[in-house]
Amino acid sequence: VMCGDGGLVDIGFQGLMHSWFRHEKFSTFMLDNEIYGNTGGQESGMTAQGLVAKMSPRGKVDEKMDMLGLAKEAKLDYIARIVPTNPARVVRTARRAILIAREFGSTYVQAYTSCNIEYSIPTPDVMQDAFDKEKKEYGFEEHFSDRAKAYIDDLEKKDKAAAKAAKK
Repeated sequence: VMCGDGGLVDIGFQGLMHSWFRHEKFSTFMLDNEIYGNTGGQESGMTAQGLVAKMSPRGKVDEKMDMLGLAKEAKLDYIARIVPTNPARVVRTARRAILIAREFGSTYVQAYTSCNIEYSIPTPDVMQDAFDKEKKEYGFEEHFSDRAKAYIDDLEKKDKAAAKAAKK
C-alpha cells in the first residue's frame, strides 16, 4: 500500500491500525510531505506543530503523530524511515519491507517527500530540501524483529553468493 500522509494517518488510520495489529501480510509506504498537498494545504496528522499553512493560518496546534512509535507498538517485523537522498538505500529499504511482509506480516516505511508547491520550494531546490530535512530531523532509521533480521541476512548472503558466482 502506498499512500500520502493525509490518506494514511488521517483518513485511513483506523483500517491501518487494525491491519497492523493483525499482522496482515503487506507493506505500507507512507509518502510524508507533512501536509495535504493535493487539496490546498491543510494540515495533516504529520504536519509539524506550529507550522503555518494556507488552511491553518494560526499554525498547527497538535504535535505530529509518531507513526514509527505506533508501528513499534504494533510489533511490526520491519520499520524504516527514509529520505530519497540515497537511491540505493531507498531500493534496499523497499525490497526488505516487501520481502519481510510476504514472510511474516505488516511492514512500514515512512518516506519524506517535499511538497514544493505548498512550501514554495523551487523545483531545483527539492533535493537540497530533502538533504536538509534528513540532516535535521528525518535521519534514516531501520528496525527489524529478530526473525526478520535473520531472514534478511540469510537472503542477502545468498544474493551476494549468487552475484559472486555469476561473475566467474
